Amino acid sequence: MNNRLRPLMFPLFNVLLNGFNFFFHIAASWYLTGQAYGQANALLALFALLSVLGLSIQLLTAKLVSKGDHKLPLRSLPLGSLLLKAPLLLTVLAIVILVVFHPLLRSLLGVESGPLFMLYGLVGLHILVSSCRGDLQGRERMLALNVNYYIEVLGKLGLFFVLAALGLKLEALLLASCGGMLLSLLHGWIVSARGLSLFSNRGERVPSGLWKSLGQDFTDSLITNLFILFCISIDMLYVQHYFPEQASSYAIALKYSQLVYYVSYSLIAAFIPKLGAHGHDRQALGKLIAVYGGLMAVAAICVYVGTTFVFPSSIPVLFGSSYQSAEAFIPWGGWVYWLFSIVLFFVHMHVLVGRRKSMFSLIAGAAALLAAFHMAHNKPSDFLLSELVVYGAMSLYFVVDAYFYLFKIKIRGDSPHEYNT
Repeated sequence: MNNRLRPLMFPLFNVLLNGFNFFFHIAASWYLTGQAYGQANALLALFALLSVLGLSIQLLTAKLVSKGDHKLPLRSLPLGSLLLKAPLLLTVLAIVILVVFHPLLRSLLGVESGPLFMLYGLVGLHILVSSCRGDLQGRERMLALNVNYYIEVLGKLGLFFVLAALGLKLEALLLASCGGMLLSLLHGWIVSARGLSLFSNRGERVPSGLWKSLGQDFTDSLITNLFILFCISIDMLYVQHYFPEQASSYAIALKYSQLVYYVSYSLIAAFIPKLGAHGHDRQALGKLIAVYGGLMAVAAICVYVGTTFVFPSSIPVLFGSSYQSAEAFIPWGGWVYWLFSIVLFFVHMHVLVGRRKSMFSLIAGAAALLAAFHMAHNKPSDFLLSELVVYGAMSLYFVVDAYFYLFKIKIRGDSPHEYNT
């Protein structure tokens, strides 16, 4: 593939991948009853929140592999043996903790034990898959990484139709998700870890400062990913708990709204290499922010047209007329995720530039969202209103902060590195 085209192809592949995931949810709505579909989305929201464990393992593995010889197996790299064992230990620990909290989770979500235990297995499989994906990402084998994601989503789609045809309902969705993840794990192990041996030599001496660097990366990744996954899943969990009878309609609206997030995340993925390369060049950084701002202005028009005219009329066609009540939540959700996309861009920019103080902003935003949810939950739209206010405030904060970072330090003559704390 032409090197100039490659950065443009992967965002396209990501958008198409999310299209398949969206179709997976459409297919689930065909076979599941209203209550079961709401429970399914609550379970998947909990999985999204818990997937922060796998995503953090993926970052650590990619960081380690990228700094070493790409021809060496993971075990032969500094700390490689540890990162082979860490996913297994984390998988066991995560499942044990989830089993301990099983009665509480069952009570909060109103779901039977069987699907919950399947979810615990899915969390464990995701941690193991993420280790393989981190290896591929660190070696810059992006095509193989994309294939791995497609194997998961196409595998679970195919399995879901088979299991649904056999008469399974909620269990079909969870089993299919586990099956797709297992296929992805087999592919990842074959293409990323085939050079491993249980009796291979121990890793090289760990370079000075690598422990500290990995610890900082793990902390930053954990907070960043936890914030993102928290924001895209917490409202669904609250709706399932307080308004289970409306959870299915809310879930439909959420899938439409999150299309804004998926597209913006793919755009941000295209910005990440440039943000990393020009992180300390204020002029280049300002241009990148301006370009993204222009894209978000165009996105605002698309959000208005989509949430007002296109999405509501497509509900009966895609999901069935019984879910038409979801249209009441779609406009709110569209603007919530438009604002969240702005926050998401600045979060990635701060991580790549090294401005760790942004972590406090994420923690404060998550705390404010939880407080708002507890104070106002008379109807499902109250959660969307709370998100609208919190993400709006965070977006404004990040824009103002970027202005001071890019321009004020130049006027005062300060070093930009004074802001990287």
